[in-house]
Amino acid sequence: MARGGATLGLPTLLRQLIDDVRNVARAEIRLFKARAFDLMRRSKAAIMLLIAALLAVQGAVVALMVGLVLQLTPLVGAAWAGVIVMAALLLVAGILAWAALRQFSAPAAAPAEIAA
Repeated sequence: MARGGATLGLPTLLRQLIDDVRNVARAEIRLFKARAFDLMRRSKAAIMLLIAALLAVQGAVVALMVGLVLQLTPLVGAAWAGVIVMAALLLVAGILAWAALRQFSAPAAAPAEIAA
């Protein structure tokens, strides 16, 4: 317990311990920040790709709805075909929203349930 050949007293050792703990805490915080920024950087690309995929799906759904309207037009007329397709799509959207809201209000799973 000597630095430079001198014996250190308890107050000096405690100050060194406190300094070392502060340095370790600062290093851990820097490491956490670096990991968080790396995760954000990687997530940004993933989010952009996900948005592009969602836009492509939206285009496909629009094309499907137009096709359904065109198929129903000879049977019920253009206006009623649009109303029918819109009502069906709103029904699907309502069911999906209801399912999502149930997920938010469901109690959180215990850690043991997640691991199983």
